Parts: sequence; structure tokens; C-alpha cells
Amino acid sequence: MSIPLLLSSTMRFSAPILLAAIGALFCDCAGVTFIILEAQMLLSCFFSVIGGYYLHSWGLGVLCGIASCVALGWFFIWITQKMKAIELVVGFAINFLIDGLTVYLLRMVFHQTGSFISEGIPSIPKITIPLLSKIPTLGSLFEKQTWIVYFAFICVFVAYIVIYRTPFGLKILACGQNEQAAKAVGINVNWVRIICMMITSVLCALAGSQLSIGFLSMFSEGMTVGKGFIALGALMFSERKPSLVLFITLLFGLSEAIGNQVQLSGAVASEIVLMVPYLVVLACVFIRKPMKQDIS
Repeated sequence: MSIPLLLSSTMRFSAPILLAAIGALFCDCAGVTFIILEAQMLLSCFFSVIGGYYLHSWGLGVLCGIASCVALGWFFIWITQKMKAIELVVGFAINFLIDGLTVYLLRMVFHQTGSFISEGIPSIPKITIPLLSKIPTLGSLFEKQTWIVYFAFICVFVAYIVIYRTPFGLKILACGQNEQAAKAVGINVNWVRIICMMITSVLCALAGSQLSIGFLSMFSEGMTVGKGFIALGALMFSERKPSLVLFITLLFGLSEAIGNQVQLSGAVASEIVLMVPYLVVLACVFIRKPMKQDIS
């Protein structure tokens, strides 16, 4: 197994999960249970392909993905904020709804079942960073990756600065820690939470675009395969620390990269390989529980 290839694959597989997890971090800090990450990523996968295929531009495809996720985000906001519905129930319902909707739209728009593959789907160009790509072994991290992959890792540092080092970040934390106290000092809690949900929607849209037109240039039913839920798992273990979000998502990306290499070798059945990221989630649960007991 080639180490440079493994590192490059880890970075590529980690990026969509990292984007969704960082987005969810904003919502979690603001006190919002925003569990429609899976739905938003899958919706973006589909509309990025539609936009790219019919408008003949990967850039417009990405914008279509963002527009679809922002619309879905506003739908979630309307139901939970205006109609006062339970966020957890609405979130699960939307996840199932979008899963079925994309299957239906695939058949109605492209007259295909299972997947849609075409040379007419443009892919996001790959970028190689000249100097960094020459570093021995580690240079593969900066070679032939899309701008979304690089942006995902930049978001880790941006999220830390915004949440923990800016006045707006203090408002986010105040909304999450004590809503009534935040309102008492004049913070518009609803708008802070709406902004956080829109940030999450955009980041999930980019994650979906990376999966469909950044990596594979295709759409298949349920192609996110639970990455949105894995992102939620990464958030749960991170204790609201962007650095831990990065570490955990890299762990998931590494497990997927190793699984992919093993699958290509034919040594293990593909169904077993698909189980690997979820086994990592379970492992994190068992590791974290003793750690918390020791601390207490």
C-alpha cells in the first residue's frame, strides 16, 4: 500500500465529513440540533450534478448545490422556529424525505435508476500547490485535490477564530449556553441561530458537491452512505473543539482510505469495507466512555 496515495486519499475522503462537522459545530455551539447534514449533503450531490450537466459548468453546479441546501435549511428553520416543531423529529423526517426524493428525481429527470453517469457532467478541476507538493511523502496531500478539499481544512482554523475569538462567536456561545441570558443582554438569538444554520447549509452543500462532481462526476442513490451521520458522530466526540473535529474526521477518512485500498485489492468483500467507518464510530464510543469515567 502506497503511503503517499493513502495520505492523499485520507485527505480527500475526510473533506466532506469535515465540512459537515464544522458546520454542525456552529449550530451546536448556538444551541441548535441540526441533524439534517445527511439530507443536505445528498441533496447537494443531486443538484450539483443537475446544475453541472444542464448548465455545462462545474461552478454553476456547485451554486445549484448551495441553493438547494440553503432552501432546505430555510425549510428546517421555518418548521422548527416558526411552527415550533421538535428539531430532532423534523431532522429525521427530512433525512428520510430527501433520500426518497432524490431517488424519485433521478428517475424523473434523468430516466435512470440506481445511478446517473455521463461524460456531460463536468468535474471540479484538481489543483496542485507547486512548492508544497514537492515535499517528500507529505507532498501528495497538496497534489491533485479540488479547491473544496483545501477549503475544508482551512475552515477548521476559521471556525476556531470565529467561534472563540470574535464578538459574533461570543454571541453564538451565549445562545447555546443560556438562551434567556443572551436575550437579556440584547442578543437576537433567532438570527444568530439562523446565521449558523445557513453556514452549515453552505458547508454541507460544498461537501455534497465534492462527493458528486469533485470526486466521482456522477450521482447514485444514497451516495453519501451516512457521511452526514458520521459528521454528527465526529462532533459529539469533539467537545466543541475544532482541532478535535479535524483529528476525528481524519481518523474516519483514514479508515475509509484503507478500506478503499483493501477493496481494490479484492482481499475483502465490499460490504465489509463499507462497515469500517461505522466500526470506527463504535470504537470511539467505547474509548471515550472510560476516559470520561477516569476524569470524573
